This record gives sequence, C-alpha cells and structure tokens, in this order.
Amino acid sequence: MGWLVAFFVALQAVVGFGTAQMCAAFVNSDSCEWSAVRNGKKFSFNLATSIKAYPHGILSEDGYYKISTNEGRTHYWFQLCEHMKFNFNRPRCENCEACGGSEHCGETCSALMSSSYPGYSICNTLGYPGSSQYSFINQNKPEQGVRVNLALCNKTREPNCSFSVLVYCSHTGVEVPIAVTNKTVGSCDYETTLRHPAGCPVVTVTSEGGWGWFGSLLFMLVLAFVVYMTVGIAYRVTILGVSGLEALPNLDVWRSLLSKLQVFVYGHVHRFQFYVT
Repeated sequence: MGWLVAFFVALQAVVGFGTAQMCAAFVNSDSCEWSAVRNGKKFSFNLATSIKAYPHGILSEDGYYKISTNEGRTHYWFQLCEHMKFNFNRPRCENCEACGGSEHCGETCSALMSSSYPGYSICNTLGYPGSSQYSFINQNKPEQGVRVNLALCNKTREPNCSFSVLVYCSHTGVEVPIAVTNKTVGSCDYETTLRHPAGCPVVTVTSEGGWGWFGSLLFMLVLAFVVYMTVGIAYRVTILGVSGLEALPNLDVWRSLLSKLQVFVYGHVHRFQFYVT
C-alpha cells in the first residue's frame, strides 16, 4: 500500500504545480485590459479607463458593488480590476480569513459572498483581482461586451469558487447588477450582469486573419475588370464575329490610353535626360 500512497502524493504535487503555474500567469497579467481579434478586427477593452461622467471607468466609486438576494439573507460584494475598499458597511461574517480577516473583512479580495443564519453569518471568498480571466460574452457578436471571471486560483483552502461579471456595452448609462445566478446547480460558480460604457470595446481593423479593406477593394476591382473583359470578348466573338485584337471591348479606348501612356513616359524620360546633361 505504500506505493499507492506515494502515487497519490506525487499526483497531488503535479496538479498543485500546474495550478501554481497557471495562477502565476494570472497574477502577472493586467487585470483591467484585454483584447482579441475576430474576423479581421481587434476588439480592445480597458475597463479602468476614464471616460465621460465616469472618471474611474467601471470601478465603483464606493469601493465595491453590492447585491442582496434571498430576502436579504445572502449578500455579494465585488469590485473589478482591484480589491475592494470599505469606508462603511463592511461585511461582518465569520470565515473571512482569506479576504482580510475579521478586522479588515473584504479588503484583500475582489469578490465575497455572505450567507446569514440565525445568530451568525458565514463568508466565502469568490475571487481575487490578480486571477481575472476574460472572454467575449458572445463570440459571434464581440461588440456586445466582455465577461470578467474572478477566480480564487486555488489561493485558499476553500472550494475553487468563481464570480463572473458580464459587462455589457451600454451607450445610455450604467445599469448596476441586481441579481446573481449560479452557473451550475450545486457549484460554487456565480455570475451577474452589469451594463456600463466601459464595456464598449475600441474596434480597430487589422490584417490578421483577413485581407483588410484595401486588399478587399483591390480584389473586387480586379475581379470586375476580369468579368468585364470576359463578357466583352465573348459578345464580340459570338455575336459580331470578330477575332484577334478586334475582339477586345472598347479597343479604341485602350489604344488611346496606351498612346497617352507612351507620350507621358517619353516626356518624363526626355526631361530627366535634359536635367542630367
């Protein structure tokens, strides 16, 4: 049996190492900026950028967002891009060691849940700012907004919970979250919805994954020219019965353009030779 125990210990160490590597990557990433390319366009989100009427971007000026559900027996606090700050209405609950302890509960994490029972409340830490993950809300419509997933990244001994905020693009102001849903029944993964101007991406055109606007325009022009020549030659050969160069549509126009091009080139060559000599 000793070999079996050693196997499970080694397996746990490998899993722990992989998780530590993943967590390190999250900690080193920017917790407010994210961009991705879809269909030749780059969608860039910067949630903390100062915008008109919202100098702190998507960050709550109170230091946190709060949602109360279950007839006031369950509370959720969260802040995007950084840890929460409390000047008043601090969470009062047990089991807050992973998010500041009893004296500073809520100040070292970015998402916290409190469940009330007769005579006491229990806290569960749901996420840290350095563990944020980003994705489009709708892969087919990237302009709708960004999903921000705040995870524990196994920084505590608690179940590996998470709290996701779906930040929808809004051009008409802010709609604060009022409800929280559980992604999967019985899991410790929650999500809410927030509508905010900071959720509107900056869209730039990129050639990655496509032709770009200039390449597409050039392709359409060449295609139109090929169709024009093909249809014109077919008409003159089959209907008019001509052959050779006479089959080219608007032959006189092309001869005129060629003649003008020759005069243009000859004039510039002659002028260049005059200045050289």
